[in-house]
Amino acid sequence: MATDSPCRSPWPRLIFRLQLRVLLQHTVPETTISSVLGCHVKTVFTWKQRFQAGDGILDRPRSGRPTTIPPEVNHRLLAFYCQYNPLPGYTRWSIRWAETFLQKHLDILQCPISRSSIHRLLKSNFLKPYRNKYFLQICDPDFFPKMEKIIKAYQRAYPYLFCLDECTGLQALERKAPRLPAQGDLPEYIEPEYVRHGTVSILSILQVSTGQVFTECIPDHTSSTITSSVRNHILQYDRSAELHYICDNYSSHSTEEFCSGIADLCGLDLPKLKTAHDRRQWLQSPEKRIIFHFLPTHGSWLNLIEIWFGILQQKALKDESFLSTTDLKNRIISFTETWDSDFAHPFKFSYSGDGLHEKVISRLTKWIQMRSPQLNVKFLEKQIKLISNLATSYWPKAKRKVWNVLYETLQENIDFISAIIGTDKDLSAQLINLNKLLHGRLKVT
Repeated sequence: MATDSPCRSPWPRLIFRLQLRVLLQHTVPETTISSVLGCHVKTVFTWKQRFQAGDGILDRPRSGRPTTIPPEVNHRLLAFYCQYNPLPGYTRWSIRWAETFLQKHLDILQCPISRSSIHRLLKSNFLKPYRNKYFLQICDPDFFPKMEKIIKAYQRAYPYLFCLDECTGLQALERKAPRLPAQGDLPEYIEPEYVRHGTVSILSILQVSTGQVFTECIPDHTSSTITSSVRNHILQYDRSAELHYICDNYSSHSTEEFCSGIADLCGLDLPKLKTAHDRRQWLQSPEKRIIFHFLPTHGSWLNLIEIWFGILQQKALKDESFLSTTDLKNRIISFTETWDSDFAHPFKFSYSGDGLHEKVISRLTKWIQMRSPQLNVKFLEKQIKLISNLATSYWPKAKRKVWNVLYETLQENIDFISAIIGTDKDLSAQLINLNKLLHGRLKVT
């Protein structure tokens, strides 16, 4: 923030003033602060005097006509507007519709209110209830120990560490009319209607140390196809090199055929492996030169190849027109070659997992407090196992307050949880053990 100038959002101004206050508290000279923050030295002295007088970082009340809306009406309006599912069939309000509804139901606020007043009140409280973000809830009870193994693999920086995944269902769409290129102040125009010519699947492997990518277009994603593609990649390296692959838990990554192919490339006899779990354990074992590191369920965002898939989509495929699947395949291979020769670079993996533990706990707490009808036995069972593992092995990763709120929520909503569990005795026992674990941990801390 260079100056304390008016802007549409209050946050830059508040951040600027907060930075200024911190520097003043550390007795930094006013001229230095002016230079660092890019503002006039008079601005520094003005805010210094205000801070010394006990003012905060917010604007002082402005002169002008006093507000005509009492505080209690403001409170009722905020409570009304921030509802979810306010009316049958509606999930949220818009300012225009809220104004119309309040005009017809004056008993709600007990006074009329305009659209501009609603907007001004929401803005002054920094409320934007129309905004939302996606999240992927963790359902794997062993998510965190698996995540730690992946993070450690990145941190160890193996010379030959690769990220492997398939990207399926890439559509070959032919636009019904040619595009019109940008000209002067006119943007590029793209025909929205298209003809489908089928789909293409690819298997890509990114080398973490260089960012170079190996890509093959594959006819399907069966075990034999994936085994063949992975074999082609492995054969590019010396037979004595130790290769590490990060991949997801897709069934074709742990079939008997896949394990047999890896054993052959390692020069080993494949032991008897009856289950997929046994095969994954063998693929992860460090006793051979080709080692696989499996992501936790719903943990594909830990795989760096997903970043490259996003780049491929944005730079080569988005809004393009392809005459056939062959045309699409040629584009993908051509883009990969250009990437490897001109743009490949290592992606820095800096994620540590800090804060994720608290998010998992807080989300479950909120769902129970909401008494969400979407909570079912299967979902609740996974969450109880996950929270139990967190409380056992990762207690310090979340604040005591977060754990305490969860414990109190479980006690206050035991009737709701019991109704979901029903006659499942095993899950009831797990819930009792979780309550005992939380009670004991909170009592000790």
